[in-house]
Amino acid sequence: MNFLNILVTAVVVFFLLHFGKFILIPLFFSLFFYVILNSISNDLISISNKVNIKISEFSSHVILFSIFIFFVYFFFKILKANISNIIENIDLYQANLNQLLFYFSKTPLNNLFNESIIMENFNLMDIFTYVLNMVTSFAGSFSMIIFLLIFLVIEKKFFKLKISKITKNKNKLKVFSNINEDIYNYFRIKAFTSFLTGMCTFIILIFFNSDLAIAFGILSFFLNFIPYIGSLISILLPVIFSIVENFNFMYSIIIFALLFLTHLLIGNLLENRLMGKALNISPIVLLIFLSVMGKLWGISGMFLSVPIIVILIIIFNNFKQTKNIAILLSEKGDIK
Repeated sequence: MNFLNILVTAVVVFFLLHFGKFILIPLFFSLFFYVILNSISNDLISISNKVNIKISEFSSHVILFSIFIFFVYFFFKILKANISNIIENIDLYQANLNQLLFYFSKTPLNNLFNESIIMENFNLMDIFTYVLNMVTSFAGSFSMIIFLLIFLVIEKKFFKLKISKITKNKNKLKVFSNINEDIYNYFRIKAFTSFLTGMCTFIILIFFNSDLAIAFGILSFFLNFIPYIGSLISILLPVIFSIVENFNFMYSIIIFALLFLTHLLIGNLLENRLMGKALNISPIVLLIFLSVMGKLWGISGMFLSVPIIVILIIIFNNFKQTKNIAILLSEKGDIK
């Protein structure tokens, strides 16, 4: 019976996530940003008190919110301008792609693909126009996230009051502080390593005169938040574009080697050292969850997969009936 209940619950949750994604995706993003904004605000107030500068909670939220909006707008404008410049010179890249396809058609690899089909599906103008439209449409979706985030900040004090009235159990109340702490620690480390990855990607590509150095640098920053798949995409996309851009395989091999080394040193060595036990998630569980969320919510689901599974482990761990599930989801079975 318990198994049947779990199965029915899983099916219901799956359908809710699928059909409710139009509101759940911006809501989960706004909650994620709220945790970060609130935690940074507390740090800012704590630092200001140490240097005898009084900053109210409202003022700290306004300052951080303004900085957040500015950086998102700044990245959006740069990314849009960079892609627009590429579209203006798209004929050159398309000519290089056609030449590349012609080159492969004269090799034994010509049997592996149909040139006309590839030409139809790899029209660079259509691809980059689609990407530009996707970036533009994200601006509309982001306004919904901001709208929800504002209301979450306003509701903060009332939310605490409601929770305290619902339960007096200190262990249950501690769940929220644990969620806040774990997600904030994850974000701080991930943001730092993602920034380093994005900067290194930009420097490597600008050294090889890539026209999309800025776009790939920004993309690498965001893709680094997606476990496993994000790093792979942020390596392969610049390498593939470098082949089309320069038609120089040696350049592309060097770019691949440098980007691979960057992700290896920052992602595998530095990040793992900084994370320690901060991210106590089973790799196989994370990979499965990443695939499921990617299927349900696309890139947004992949981005949110780690915060969501961290929340699930904390919640499951604080209830006797679901503690075993938390142990199964954890990396080594050691949970707080």
